[in-house]
Amino acid sequence: MSELYLVTPPLLHADAFLPVLEQRLTHHQPAALLLRLGGGLTPVAATDLIGAIRPLVQNMGIALMLEDSPTLAIQTGCDGVHLSSGYQDASVRDVRRQIGDELQLGVAVGSSRDAAMRAGEEGADYICFAPDAPDKAEATQAVQALAQWWCMMMELPAVACASTPEEARTLAGCDVDFVMPDVCWWDDPTPWVL
Repeated sequence: MSELYLVTPPLLHADAFLPVLEQRLTHHQPAALLLRLGGGLTPVAATDLIGAIRPLVQNMGIALMLEDSPTLAIQTGCDGVHLSSGYQDASVRDVRRQIGDELQLGVAVGSSRDAAMRAGEEGADYICFAPDAPDKAEATQAVQALAQWWCMMMELPAVACASTPEEARTLAGCDVDFVMPDVCWWDDPTPWVL
C-alpha cells in the first residue's frame, strides 16, 4: 500500500505555514515531509525555519527530509536529505559519505531507469521519479509505468510524483511505495485520498 510523502512549497518563513502544516497533519499521516527552503535564506534564517517545523513533524513520527542541504540537515537534526534533479554540488556517493548511514538519502531521478539504478548503487535509500519531458501526459504515463516496474523488480523504495489527484490514485494503484502529491495538495488535500 502506498504512503504519502509530502513536499512543502519553497519556504522563507515558518509562521504562515505552521498553522497549515499542523492542521493538515492532524488529518493526514504522511511517512515523510520534504522541506524546501526558499532561495536567499541566510544560514541563521534557514536554521530557525527548520527549528520551527522539525519538532511538529518529528513528534508525529514523520521523517523530515531537507532538500539539497546535507550540511544543514546534519546540523539541524533532520532525518535525511533529498537531492533534487538540479542538485550539482556533489555526487550521490559524496553526499552519502558526508551524512553517514544515520540519515536517509533520497535522490530525484526524473524518469530515468539508469539514473535510478546509479543512485541506488551510489548509496541512495530511495529514488524519486517525476515527469521530466515537455509532453506532460506522455511523461506522466512513462513515470507511472517505470515506477510500477521498479516497485515490482527492485528492493530500493521508490517515490513517484503526482500533479493531480487522479495521478496520485493511479500511482497508489500501482503499489508505488510513496506518492508525492504536487504542492497544491496544501490548498485542499481532500481529493487526494489514496
